[in-house]
Formats: sequence, C-alpha cells, structure tokens
Amino acid sequence: MRIAVVGAGSGYMPGVIRGLLHRADDLAGTELAFHDPDAAALDVMTRLARGMFAARDAAFTVTSHTALKPALDGASYVFTTFRPGGMAARHLDESIPLRHGVVGQETAGPGGFLMACRSIPVLLEIASLAGPDAWIVNYTNPTNVVTDAVARHTGARVVGLCDQHVGDTEMWAGLLGLPAGRLEADWIGLNHATWAERLRLDGAELDLPALLDDLDVPGGGATPWRDPSRMADLAKALGFLPNSYAKYYFFHDEVVRELREKGTTRAEDIQAMLPAYYEQVRAEAVKADPDPSRERGGGEHGEFAVDVICALHRDEGRRMIVNTPNRGAIAGLPDDAIVEVPALVTRSGPIPLVMGALPGPVRGLTRAIHEYERLASDAAVTGSRRVALQALMAHPFVRSKPVAERILDEGLAAHRAHLPQFA
Repeated sequence: MRIAVVGAGSGYMPGVIRGLLHRADDLAGTELAFHDPDAAALDVMTRLARGMFAARDAAFTVTSHTALKPALDGASYVFTTFRPGGMAARHLDESIPLRHGVVGQETAGPGGFLMACRSIPVLLEIASLAGPDAWIVNYTNPTNVVTDAVARHTGARVVGLCDQHVGDTEMWAGLLGLPAGRLEADWIGLNHATWAERLRLDGAELDLPALLDDLDVPGGGATPWRDPSRMADLAKALGFLPNSYAKYYFFHDEVVRELREKGTTRAEDIQAMLPAYYEQVRAEAVKADPDPSRERGGGEHGEFAVDVICALHRDEGRRMIVNTPNRGAIAGLPDDAIVEVPALVTRSGPIPLVMGALPGPVRGLTRAIHEYERLASDAAVTGSRRVALQALMAHPFVRSKPVAERILDEGLAAHRAHLPQFA
C-alpha cells in the first residue's frame, strides 16, 4: 500500500509520525510518499520519520516529493494536511475580519471562508490527480467546506477529519468529574458546530440534564483555547454540551473585544514559537532515537487520522466521528450536506449513524452555518464574487452587507496570489 501525505513539511508531522507508529503492525510494508513544496521543511520531516521508524523497527518506506503528481501516483490513501500561504496567510484570515468587528478565526466565519478559497483549488487538483479508487483523508481546514467541495464537484472518495471532539470530550469529562478514557459523547452537527445530548460512561447512558444541574461554572471568566468557564455556563443554559467553538457564536462581541485587546493573532503567536520548534525537530532528526517536540499536535492528531485510514483499509467497521455526507443521519439537513457525526468506517467508506434531529436551541444556527458552508464551497470552486458575498452575508458572524463587502474586498486583495479562481 502507498499513502501520500500532502503537507508533510507541516509542524504537525511529528504527531502524524507518532500516529503511524501507533498502527505500525497494521500498516507494515506501507510506502509513505511525503509531499511538500517547501523542500527544506520536507527534508527535515523525512529524516525525522526515517529515524523514528528505524528506532522502532517499523516497516515503513519513506519517499519525498516536491512535485504533487509523483507523490499521488499509485496512492491508495491521500492524507491532506496543508495550509496554503502558511502562517502569514492565517494571520490575514484572523486580522482582516477583526478590523471590521468580526471574529477572525482560521476555520469559522470570514477567516475560514478565505482559507477555504485557498484550500479548495488545491484539493480539486489533488482529486483530479489521484487514482479513482483512492481515498482522500482530509485534515486541511475548513474541513467541512473542503470536504463538501470535493464530494460535490469531483468523483473522488473523500472523508473529512477533525479531532477536536476528542479534546472537547476530555474537557467535559474534567468539568463533570468523569474519567475521560471511559466517556463517549455523540457529537452531531457540522465541523466546529457540533452538540452532544447523549453521553455514555462505559457504554451506559448518563443523565446529562442532571449532571448539568450539578455543574459548577469555573470562575475566571474567559480562559484560553477551549474556554471551559464559558462552555460550562453555556451548557447549563442550553441543557446539552456545546463544542468549544460555540464561544464564537454565543459570546461573539466579547471575543472580538478580547482578541483586539490581546494585540497579536494566534498566527503571530505560533510564528514566534516556530523557529525554536523547528530547531528542536532538526536536532532530533539526526539522533538515533528521535523524540521531537509535542507542541504542535502531539500524538492524538496523527493517531486519529491513521486510525481512520486503518478502518477504511482493514474494513474495521469502527465507530468514529467523521465528516461525511449526511444521508439521513441528521433530520432536517439535506442528504448531501457534509455533517460531523458518529459513523461506522468500513472499506466502502463511512456509514453515518442515524442521530435524529439537532437540539432545538441550536437547530436554526446549525442550519444557517450549513447554508453558509454550501455557498462558501461553491464560491471557492467557481470564483464567483457574487456567491462569495452571499456566503459572507449568510454567516452568523456577519450582520451587515457593507461589512461583508469590506471583508471580502480586503480578503480577496490580500490573498490574490493564492486565489487564481477569482482573477
């Protein structure tokens, strides 16, 4: 078997390598075709992977490619994890909306729209070059919009991934005083807009409303990243568990104020730490038993992706939360809508499990996000400015047409080099 990894120079690659080691016996004999246009970053990660595999007697062969087609030739699986324009482009995604009073975020809202417009043309090219039987296993953001574009506009087989539900479930386990390793939540909705009404411990259903009645809201107001204080407050109000991205919808104006007061974007924060991070990875890559930093992605990020590939390849029928066509899993959304739901992952692809209706308090919000995602996907494929404006006007973050127009004009101009479809 051959697995192509598109974006193999990424800082997330040490976690992907650890994920491959996690299933090394199941993937023994596999060729890994690493691709990245950044030859220097690709070389570091290739040497690191070979060193980590050799130290653990893992039977992988690693080849490296700066051209896309040779990496994809003969691949059964194409694992995509890249960021067109790098961190500089992410900074624009985060800062442009913020200047206009809108949350700047790399996957949600106008920032996510701009990233989709850069990511989707590359994914369409990958779909055209990959073999007809290959599976595209996509981590590239925004995964729901990207997966929708590939699924509706090409004949390629694709599944979208996001491992955020793992971290969110761990957060809720901590807030509810439950053991994380034994807790399972049915997250349903759209990527970064999921909700969980059903919770199980060791397979037994829990009384979530009773748990939330007893939940103490942590003090301290806004907290980094998952924002547990706000999530606990929101869960008590809703009566079920929100995805941690819910803070951008239900605390939008407060988050805008905090992002402005912070003074730097998340992209700038990451850019500041990347030189030391890559220096550590380069130093490890020449050691006999490399142990690279876990600061970017750790092992869970890669393990989830590799587990999905193994479930597809080995016809495991494993229950996993993935992004896939709805096909009746969530009532009230079109069958071809890309949804994030529990599914049985088999050789023929994910089989989404019937989850019923979305929770009433967020049903309208989730449907609105879906309509935005469909418009964003079409805009990124066609390069239509009118459809792009419609997409931004449809997103719940954006509350006026003039704001949508200003963000769109500024975003298209700033990213001109990566948006050939809008030329």
